[in-house]
Amino acid sequence: MKKTEAVAAELNRLISNAQTLTLATMDMAGVPEASMAPFIYEETSRWFYTAVSMLSPHTAHLAAKKPAGIMIIEDEQGAPQVLGRKRVSYRCDVHEIFRESESCHALYEQFKRKFGGIMEVLFELPDFHVYCLRPMSGRYIAGFGGAYTLKGDAIAPIGPDDIRKVAGN
Repeated sequence: MKKTEAVAAELNRLISNAQTLTLATMDMAGVPEASMAPFIYEETSRWFYTAVSMLSPHTAHLAAKKPAGIMIIEDEQGAPQVLGRKRVSYRCDVHEIFRESESCHALYEQFKRKFGGIMEVLFELPDFHVYCLRPMSGRYIAGFGGAYTLKGDAIAPIGPDDIRKVAGN
């Protein structure tokens, strides 16, 4: 297994090179919804911010403030083996960043820098909302044979004994 510092740097590169994340939410009846959303990552807090339309089902799920799942995955084109792509997934608390707040205006500027002029158009629409996704725990897969649990600042390798515990053996 790699040293924690090397894993953290690799994980940060994966996140920094991505523009979108996969968002997993559930409605009130427990029906899952998966979708794609743009994001901004705040490296110091390790929080993710996404801008989403109320016209999308996942936005109503986020507004309910139920935990959500996110995943960022290495591009298929650059991966040495498509089945061993690097990926990180987190279970997140959800908090809306209200439009009128100073922090929301600062986030809008970051979204514009990252995604360009389309964000100016989207943010003028009243149905777009910004949500903060605060990771509670996660898992980083660094390819075949490289799996790590993530909680706060802690990065711990997952070994065969950990897998047996999860599987109930």
